[in-house]
Amino acid sequence: MKKFNYEFYTREEMADIGKNKGFFFIETSNGDNFIIAKDDLADFIVLEATRCVQSVDMEVFVPNPEKDTPIITTYGWFLNKANPVLRNEIIDRLVKLQTNKAVPRNVKIFDNDIFLEMNVEDFGDEKGKTLQYDKFFKKYYESEEELELE
Repeated sequence: MKKFNYEFYTREEMADIGKNKGFFFIETSNGDNFIIAKDDLADFIVLEATRCVQSVDMEVFVPNPEKDTPIITTYGWFLNKANPVLRNEIIDRLVKLQTNKAVPRNVKIFDNDIFLEMNVEDFGDEKGKTLQYDKFFKKYYESEEELELE
């Protein structure tokens, strides 16, 4: 099976996504590691599950070393565990894709080798955490942080 059948973003596109949209890290049970644009999550779940004939589990992580548990886990294209805020953001699109009421978009992925060569200026990154963490990801953890404060 071909390891990647996705097109890659250019370095400039990756930097733009990192600064303006956010991205997720994905690890699969088949040993693949992907970095995708945040907006492509539902489409990627369906495309990757289809590519692997539903025999893949995925773990989705935010780019923050302090958040080392997956924000979403899947079995094929079905969600196992999901952060409720992120689930609400993707569920309508995911269900439409699963029921063939929508066609998956052509998803691109980050080139992992180029990503590792990029620097702080490319992403606005500090200590492995995107400087736009508050803008893109903090909302997923606000209820957890409130519980910790009590």
